[in-house]
Amino acid sequence: MDLKRGLFRLLAVSAIGAGWPATGADPAVATPGRRVVVVSFDGAGGLELGRRLGAGFFSPDGFARAAREGEAASRLAIVTPSLTAVSHVALATGAPPGRTGIVGNTFHLAGTALRERRRGFDVDPETETLWEAAARQGKRVVSMGFPGTSQRSARSRTAMSLHYNEVFPKATFWKGSAAGTPFTDVSSLPADVVSFSPAKRFDLENLPFLLLDSTDDGETNYDTLVVLGADGSVRARARTGEWFSLSERREQGAEPGVLFGRWSKVLTLSRDLSAVALYLGDVFHTEASPPEFRRAIEARAGFWPGLPDANLLRGADPDVSSFLEQARRLTRFFLDAFEVADQSADWDLLLAYIPILDTCNHYLLLTDLANPSYSKERAAKAAAGIDDAWRSADEAASRFLKFREKGDVFLVSDHGFRAMNRSISPAAILVSAGLLKVVPGAGGRLETAPDSPLDFIWASGGTGFVVVNRVGLPGGVVPEDEADAVVSKAAALLRETRDDRGERVFAVVANRTEAVALGVSHPNMGDLILIAAGPRHLRGGLPASGDLAALGPPEIPGQHGYGADPALDGLYLHMGDGVAHASLGVVRELDVARLVAARLGIAPPGQTP
Repeated sequence: MDLKRGLFRLLAVSAIGAGWPATGADPAVATPGRRVVVVSFDGAGGLELGRRLGAGFFSPDGFARAAREGEAASRLAIVTPSLTAVSHVALATGAPPGRTGIVGNTFHLAGTALRERRRGFDVDPETETLWEAAARQGKRVVSMGFPGTSQRSARSRTAMSLHYNEVFPKATFWKGSAAGTPFTDVSSLPADVVSFSPAKRFDLENLPFLLLDSTDDGETNYDTLVVLGADGSVRARARTGEWFSLSERREQGAEPGVLFGRWSKVLTLSRDLSAVALYLGDVFHTEASPPEFRRAIEARAGFWPGLPDANLLRGADPDVSSFLEQARRLTRFFLDAFEVADQSADWDLLLAYIPILDTCNHYLLLTDLANPSYSKERAAKAAAGIDDAWRSADEAASRFLKFREKGDVFLVSDHGFRAMNRSISPAAILVSAGLLKVVPGAGGRLETAPDSPLDFIWASGGTGFVVVNRVGLPGGVVPEDEADAVVSKAAALLRETRDDRGERVFAVVANRTEAVALGVSHPNMGDLILIAAGPRHLRGGLPASGDLAALGPPEIPGQHGYGADPALDGLYLHMGDGVAHASLGVVRELDVARLVAARLGIAPPGQTP
């Protein structure tokens, strides 16, 4: 078909690489405007997807359907570094980080003071985005957590949006027992509450909790927790292993009646109250615009459930089940919100985000036998958790693919994952060599001195930057005629840094000129880009005073944010009218914006806003 031939022509012209398409390059074959859904499955590796497809892991209606009926790439070649903010901006602009200026999840914005940082999720790129190009050409856009659409600036706003709340939960883990906690007897109970052993009460965070025995068997058998409201009515009821939600409507700014809530779980409730454990979740609310969209999401999906809590995975016996239940709940929330948007035909482009694979791979990719936390038992439990996350992602893909009856569906991702066994502190290396000057900071930790010759910025994952404190920066101290020597000294030191096995710990130590070949050369990368080698990730910040160990255990078992690596590439699947089944080989991330624009029937994003 013409579309298929045109697509292959585009891919042949594009080739695999990091360069940005030249102005005026032919876009994908134009079509009459269609409605388009683009879903990013954060952390979904293309090669891993292919392995699971080959093993028959998926249902017939999700990823397998897209691969069977639509266009499927073997992998989506991701820009360097393979970080969430960087990669999503590349997806949305068709430009590498050397053009967008979004060089990391965190970076030093060129021209600012040495210790200042910016989040790549919140900085507007220096090139036009897909949502801007669509709006400029009369298309209405919905964003649902898609990185880059933070709604914090005019350029990051869309006509309708569901905001991705990145706040990590500050939950309460509470443990008590009849012996150690002053449970009090309750003389009167609400009309619909019965206990066949004396009801017990305790208070936590101004909430009254009751412990009840619901079985009339003549034995002490506490099995139910009840949460009371201020008026004494029952707000929630749960047994061991069950989640419960507590919600209420509050005023939020000028908005009355905004739904707030917290998800909590009874972790343990022994029949004799010798052990009681409760997870009391953090309070969140849904942030969406316009207000009527938020209210519709609240009616369908409730309140924002919060991110999965990594604290559940700490200790000798990680609670993988509860962590996965939180991850699945967030996925269902996004799908319910999509149902709300889908019921409205008042949009042309919808950008969706499903983060479950990113979250679970970060904390559960325990496959490296050299990881100090590795054991067969823990690894088996973690692997089962990742399988569960892939199944949840597949269920989400199945739901999004139902939109195929109304328009096009693109399933993409921003990167895959690499298992870790070590971590590296570039800051500690630089401090030990006298290149990074430190002073005592809060909590006994060191911090970069304002007059330090340079600083290290952790971009996230395996990537970081070194910035020289040139006199041109506010408070800068290094004269311009000495700056190159400082850069060269730091680069030589880092290139020669080896671990206890004699292996270099950095795969890349590149100055701005050398970084051109990586597609990441930009003033925002500072003077050097560092990329860790092998199964190592970088650590940000500075250590506690006196602890300047350069190498240590990994902080989490799975990471991304490296250079070109097929195992870290993403996925690309596309279904739509007139799109025949085709195996595309490798597709570039930098081509996605043009391919989507072609199906929308618009010109692709331009070089400048």
